[in-house]
Amino acid sequence: MSDLVLYPGCVIPARLPFIESAVRFIIDKLNIRMDDMQDTTCCMEPVGLRSLSEDGWFGVASRLHSIADGKDIVTLCDGCSVSLSECSQRLKDQKGKDEAKDVLEKIDRQVAVSEVKGFIEILYENLESIKKNVVKKQDLKLAVFPGCHCEAVCSKKGLSANSMMFEIVKATGAMPKYPRANLCCGGSVSMIDDTLSKAILGESVNSFKATGADGVVTSCPFCFMQFDMVARYRTYHIAEIVAMAMGWEIDITKFHRGQ
Repeated sequence: MSDLVLYPGCVIPARLPFIESAVRFIIDKLNIRMDDMQDTTCCMEPVGLRSLSEDGWFGVASRLHSIADGKDIVTLCDGCSVSLSECSQRLKDQKGKDEAKDVLEKIDRQVAVSEVKGFIEILYENLESIKKNVVKKQDLKLAVFPGCHCEAVCSKKGLSANSMMFEIVKATGAMPKYPRANLCCGGSVSMIDDTLSKAILGESVNSFKATGADGVVTSCPFCFMQFDMVARYRTYHIAEIVAMAMGWEIDITKFHRGQ
């Protein structure tokens, strides 16, 4: 048994399964002990779904914490990181525990609270092991873009998502580049104002290009889809870069739309 449990969310398994494949390759290669969470559902990501029902979000997120049973939850989606981290804080308060208890008792589950870690944190914690396992240095110049959700969660822990990703990318042999600060992929407003969303997206892509980068690397599946599928810009998930550097022999070009 492990003190870590993997929660892949719903976007990556449903739309970007090659990212989960890269993650599992890394976990196996670095001998990280991590169990799979069972019987999971969507976390009701806070930007798109939580607004539909605050009580619904809290009930769903509390159930996921109950399944983890106190073990650290490792998320592959930064939206999930925000959702489950905010739930964790609420469950640490007695009022939150009582509210969760009322809901969970109806489905024969008990209240439990876990700490939440994004996969980028796991990579950074294992940075030296990654360096030792690099067998194919990545000859790429990559704009570093963790994404808004990742930056928000990390900053609350006193961590810098940008700095962590910079070091992880550098460990693979690739050359990290910093684009202009305070950029966004525009994904959160895409269903409200598509014109505005694409303008925000275009501003970010132009900033990546200005660094002389070959592409962008992110840890967020929503950012990945915006840059890769909408902008058709060369995009990598951080797990792909690390996995390829450690010998993951998968032709990812057939899964990517960006050139």
